[in-house]
Amino acid sequence: MNRLLIVFFSLMMSFPLFSQEGKYELSVNGWPATLADFDSFRTEQSSTPQGAVVSLLAALDLFSKNEEEGRKALILILDAGSLTTDTSAKGYKGFNVSKNTLDLVRRQLSQNPNLTGSYLPGSSTQNGYTPSAPPYSFTLTANRYSGEVKNGAIKLFVPCSGASSPRPVSTKQNSKGAWKVSEFSSLLVGIAKPANQSNPADDL
Repeated sequence: MNRLLIVFFSLMMSFPLFSQEGKYELSVNGWPATLADFDSFRTEQSSTPQGAVVSLLAALDLFSKNEEEGRKALILILDAGSLTTDTSAKGYKGFNVSKNTLDLVRRQLSQNPNLTGSYLPGSSTQNGYTPSAPPYSFTLTANRYSGEVKNGAIKLFVPCSGASSPRPVSTKQNSKGAWKVSEFSSLLVGIAKPANQSNPADDL
């Protein structure tokens, strides 16, 4: 039994938790408040997977404040697998967010109004998930199962001030070399209640 344990720990030491590029850092001077701002922002950041993830956070934040502009922002940052062709007036640049994805975003942000703030620097349960003002510095991580940038697909993990562990976002590089988000449902999971949130039952 002891010999098996030694072999097990030897194997664990042979595979470090993080790859050589385990940390993916990004600093931004501003934060998009409109769709036009977002379009410029994601164009500037789309050359890296961490740029795509941070752009997704910006799109979700915009969605929480202006659903119509946020939906269009999601169209710009999501991989084609999360989009549908839509040439109607409801579409944007010939596409729309798939119904399942849009319904999930709408439902989860409605049920968790502090969710987007929990991914931004400066937020905490103590301050009601109110982020600090830009500039922002983000540090995302990857593990040995994340994939590699050189292969055009990688999963990065986003810190969340309302959860005990970072949450995964999968990214892909498209045919033009831009990084897009291909899967992000874990970002939409609920978070801890803010410390200053009152409970109506306390007054009974």
